[in-house]
Amino acid sequence: MNQESVYPQCWDNQHIYPGLDSLELEADLALARRRLGELADFMGELTTACEEPRARLAFLRKVRQRAQGIRNIGWNIAVLAASAASQNAQDPLAKTQASRARALNADLFKTLAPMEQLLLTLPDADFDALMADALLGEEAFRLRHERRLADRRLPVVAEQLVIGLSSDGLHAWGNLYNELAGRLRLRVEGRELGLAQASNLLSSGDRALRQQAQSAISHAWEGEQETVVAILNAINGWRLELARQRGAQSGRPLDALSLSCHQSRIERVTLDAMMNASYERRELGQRALGMMGRRLGIKRMSVADLAAPAVARPGQGIPFAQAIDWIAEAFASFDPEMGDFARMMAERGWIDAAPSPHRQSGAYCTKFADPVEPRVFLTYEGSMRNLVTLAHELGHAWHNWLLRDLPMSQRAYPMTLAETASIFAETLVRSALFERAEEGDREAIAWMEADSAATFLLNIPARFDFEQALVRERAQGYVGSVRLKALMDDAWGRWYEQSLEEYFPLFWAAKGHFAIPGLGFYNYPYLFGYLFSLGVYGQLMARKGAGEIGVAQAYRALLRDTGRMSAEALVTKHLGLDIRTSAFWQQSLDRVEEAVDRFADVSQWHAESATDVTRSS
Repeated sequence: MNQESVYPQCWDNQHIYPGLDSLELEADLALARRRLGELADFMGELTTACEEPRARLAFLRKVRQRAQGIRNIGWNIAVLAASAASQNAQDPLAKTQASRARALNADLFKTLAPMEQLLLTLPDADFDALMADALLGEEAFRLRHERRLADRRLPVVAEQLVIGLSSDGLHAWGNLYNELAGRLRLRVEGRELGLAQASNLLSSGDRALRQQAQSAISHAWEGEQETVVAILNAINGWRLELARQRGAQSGRPLDALSLSCHQSRIERVTLDAMMNASYERRELGQRALGMMGRRLGIKRMSVADLAAPAVARPGQGIPFAQAIDWIAEAFASFDPEMGDFARMMAERGWIDAAPSPHRQSGAYCTKFADPVEPRVFLTYEGSMRNLVTLAHELGHAWHNWLLRDLPMSQRAYPMTLAETASIFAETLVRSALFERAEEGDREAIAWMEADSAATFLLNIPARFDFEQALVRERAQGYVGSVRLKALMDDAWGRWYEQSLEEYFPLFWAAKGHFAIPGLGFYNYPYLFGYLFSLGVYGQLMARKGAGEIGVAQAYRALLRDTGRMSAEALVTKHLGLDIRTSAFWQQSLDRVEEAVDRFADVSQWHAESATDVTRSS
């Protein structure tokens, strides 16, 4: 059966807009611009209207109501343009419309800056009175969280300038990286490939092919390294200068990592507890790599082997339709509605997975604002790794779907909690596949768990260490390519130690996470999500195994609170635990150890079986 006839593999966004060049999009953009002009005129009355409490309340309610429609239009156009650019990084119209959407959103935030300043600096009693209103109170958590840093805000005019300049300044550097990654062309085995397609070859069962792909990827980025150096220096330089200006304004400087914790809605002590616990048990990831290497007949794993599959299956692949069915069944075993949702995503054309020449690498989940609908992007070519990546992104999508009826501000959860749903979904799928697999296939599932241990306990922390070093040295001046390579080698050495044959000094260029302009320290939330989700998974499955009813509903309730609570408060409320202590993270790491032990057991079974076959022959 042709899998394309079962589930489409390209997005269907016709009901959002017929296209980036559609009359409907242009009409909405013109409408948003007209309404923004009217809102700007209305905001001119802010000072006068806010002199008396009841008048202030009425005025601010009108601003919120007017702003929401404008923001929805800008959001939708931005998502549509980014989606088109993901499919084809060379699409000129996608770049144009993305720029227009960014400009609209920036102008809206500039227009609203005086109101934001007012809400962040009002006396507590006046602020609390406003938050008692149903409409304004929708943003109560976000505003209370931001009020903690209210003294770090620049004057309104300066804040407006920062917003305006960032559209074609800070964010332009991230756009340049994405464009660069999209147009890179590599040659592997005589074939010309895009970066996304070449990256998928790293999951090949053919080691020679993996090595060729890794060599081609390294060579391609070697030729573009100075461009990426400029991108990373510009992004981090911008952040550091803005932090200096904010610190000078308040007399209370805020370092980049503390700001990241604030954006991630976690306390610094929580991050420290997690990282220290992970470093103490980094041997788990190193042990996983060692066993994977031995199973492949390799003395030590190389960079080209980090995405290797358990068993080479030439000519075999998992059809997209089969992947959807397996994922839906695994989801449904925990929550039937979650399984139905996965099928709905595929049936409605909300997953874009078909390989294409100028496709961006990586995978992600995004969402439209009105209607609130998630979308998933990846390059699916039939590997087990592709299947798990699809499950990961569908976990994000399920999270977004559960929040669709909440106000926009409560649908904006931090990166730390974003990864909870995605890795929970991965765990569901891997566990289900392991249980249903025949003995000969179980190694592939256990392999993925071992691979996750190595990735999350070694690679992610190494990225975090590298970025800390980059920010520290960028504060002293421009950091060149030679130094960046040395910093990357140092970071990999601290975590991988002797478990790899060699390191990847150009990883800072090849990994787009370092070039995301909106968020610094983008990587540690993945480790947080991995360990946190394992903790949540263990707790919920224990309750389900004990016959407790409503476990799926409890999970939904936890996810619905992710946009309106800190991580610490969320865990206290829903699990009764304290993530600021090492004990929480050690419990999750114990589950990682169980997974590594399981891989040791199944790989030992395969090794003994191979010996028996040899003897009998």
